[in-house]
Amino acid sequence: MIPELWALPRGEAVFDMDGTLITNDIAEACLRGLDRIGHRNVVTQGAASVFDAYRDIADYQEQCRYAALALGGLTVGAVEQLVDHAFAHGECAPVAAVVELAHAVATQHRVWLLTGSPEVLGVAVGKRLGIRNVRGIRLRTDGDRLLPERVGLTTCDEGKIRACWEMTGRIPVFAIGDSTHDLPLLRHARVARTCGKVAGVEFPPFG
Repeated sequence: MIPELWALPRGEAVFDMDGTLITNDIAEACLRGLDRIGHRNVVTQGAASVFDAYRDIADYQEQCRYAALALGGLTVGAVEQLVDHAFAHGECAPVAAVVELAHAVATQHRVWLLTGSPEVLGVAVGKRLGIRNVRGIRLRTDGDRLLPERVGLTTCDEGKIRACWEMTGRIPVFAIGDSTHDLPLLRHARVARTCGKVAGVEFPPFG
């Protein structure tokens, strides 16, 4: 599908999740789910609507961090139920062409799902898409319960480059994303494609 990619030695291929591998944003769908089930924690307890409080945050990185911390107090199983609900009700869906690309690329390179959403959501989505290597914003845990405490990087914007070095220790052979927040990562990769909001603006479009 991407001839110059097949010519490169075996390496790491990095796929954004929201808007790239799946439609829409799974974290936003799950924040609406928190409002639906009435879940609050020490971070969100003052919010009439967790989703509205998230939308009111002007800084994108702070939005990403808030979306992760809002899951604190839930078990991993409860989070997976939020993801199941989002897919079952059409709030998110696989982008077939990009998922197909990921599986084709995986025949030669190691595929990663790298997201600014919480890692626990990326893992749940990755199971649906057949992608096992996942990196996102991490929360501390107590057994299978998530705590409202972030660990490590905020994996968006320039943080995606730092995450790549932590994950693999080398420059990706390939990256694909859908928004301006993915551009630092795309510029970092040897071969890059864009879709969605920035399709063809700086890098060749895909899909």
